[in-house]
Amino acid sequence: MQITIIAGGVLKSGPLNDLVQEYEKRLSWKVTIKEIPENSHKNLGDLFIEKIPQGAFVVALDERGDDISSVQFAAFIEAKRIVGRSHLCFLIGPADGLSLSLDPYIHKTIAFGKPTWPHLMVRVLLMEQLYRVQQILAGHPYHRI
Repeated sequence: MQITIIAGGVLKSGPLNDLVQEYEKRLSWKVTIKEIPENSHKNLGDLFIEKIPQGAFVVALDERGDDISSVQFAAFIEAKRIVGRSHLCFLIGPADGLSLSLDPYIHKTIAFGKPTWPHLMVRVLLMEQLYRVQQILAGHPYHRI
């Protein structure tokens, strides 16, 4: 499984970055994180579109998306893998959210619960959930029901 995360904002050194790196080390899947500085002079939607890998299944992370459990997330990823979609691309918007110009490129929108999370923290949440999914699919006891 190949994962690309396109994220608005730049995650600087510190605890959040340390957590992202820790989960990246734990994952056996290849993860590429592409950051988009929020102070860019180009249209942010266009910058996101330019970075979407060709052929990837695109998932937007947004509070208005489908609220799914970790087990449902694992089933979703496994289903994509089974049908040959081995490249998933996750979009995490900047502080103001994702541009509407991205809508035609997005295949699915999910939420990590009803609260609004800081966009830089969503990276940590996504990385942990990807690791949790990997462990669920492997039958490892990391995820306890």
